[in-house]
Amino acid sequence: MLITDLRKYLNRTGLDPNRKLGQSFLINSAIAAKIVAEIPGQGSVLEIGPGFGSLTEKLLPRTESLSVVEISDRMASFLRQRFRDERLSVIQADFLNIDPSELPGYPFKTVVGNLPYYISSPILFRMIEHCFRHVQKAVLMLQREVAVRLATLDGGKDYGKLSLQFWPIFTVENLIDVSAEDFYPVPRVLSRVVVLNRRSKPLITGELYGRFRRIVKVSFSMRRKTIFNNLKPLLGEGGALKLLELSDVDPGLRAEQILPERFIKMAEAMD
Repeated sequence: MLITDLRKYLNRTGLDPNRKLGQSFLINSAIAAKIVAEIPGQGSVLEIGPGFGSLTEKLLPRTESLSVVEISDRMASFLRQRFRDERLSVIQADFLNIDPSELPGYPFKTVVGNLPYYISSPILFRMIEHCFRHVQKAVLMLQREVAVRLATLDGGKDYGKLSLQFWPIFTVENLIDVSAEDFYPVPRVLSRVVVLNRRSKPLITGELYGRFRRIVKVSFSMRRKTIFNNLKPLLGEGGALKLLELSDVDPGLRAEQILPERFIKMAEAMD
């Protein structure tokens, strides 16, 4: 939908974008085409936060089955009127609360979406839940600083809990940067599209993954503290020192200075 068409619809219906719901709609069709080009041409697709349907419009010709989850009832109604296609299912719901197994087209192999930035991290973490284990690829628009944190694995201030929890399960590719002017209304942040591809084999077993996540969260709980001081409340002084010794980790390092593989070692060494 062009910006002129979008404004006409807004004026006709009196429907204003809801900033509280993070509603900034993609109006650059070239960006939409770039995103959709990443979507495989087979299987069912789940779209999160379709808004006025800039991605939906381009996804429909490429998919066998498309389910879109839209939190706004008025937006959902608009989508049903705009797209009268038997391949499309419009679900008015909060994505954070849905059971995907109840949606048409489940299990989904592909997820796509222009995520509301204020809840992008909770939405991202749904991708590593068991109910989304069939998803092989996710193409997602994120606030640029979140996208940077998701992809950073080489230390520093952007390296941390977000990237480490996805790293054993997905690879992260930066697809394209998107300017604020590519949206209506214009957001106050810059954006980036990332592609998550599920690894053919996870880097850590399912049995150890829960322990790995716990170690990571505790290790980064206070970024300025050493990893030893962060682990002490969980394991005690002796237990923390023993775990770090077994994992060949210097107790004086901060978590952001420790390689991802060492966190796996700690999970394996933890009793």
